[in-house]
Amino acid sequence: MSLRENERRILAEIEDALSKDDPDLDGHLRSFGGDALSPDDDRPGKGVLWLLVGVAVLVLCAMLAGLYFSAPVQGTAPATPPSPAGAAEPGAGAGAG
Repeated sequence: MSLRENERRILAEIEDALSKDDPDLDGHLRSFGGDALSPDDDRPGKGVLWLLVGVAVLVLCAMLAGLYFSAPVQGTAPATPPSPAGAAEPGAGAGAG
């Protein structure tokens, strides 16, 4: 999360006051490496990256589900259309006998 300009100014003032008050502490903290607050901290964090990865996974799952449910089912016979209402089935007598 990036800091506002006012917060950066306040932190810089605190840093300057601490370095003047205790030069040994200042030297010790500087030995750890660059400043904790640098202009590079304004770039988007890992949260944006994880959000994009999550969206991509959801889209992929939706596409796979669509393919799965749209594919024909193997091993089933095609449905036979119903016979017309007035037609008699072959071999069934119509009362003649």
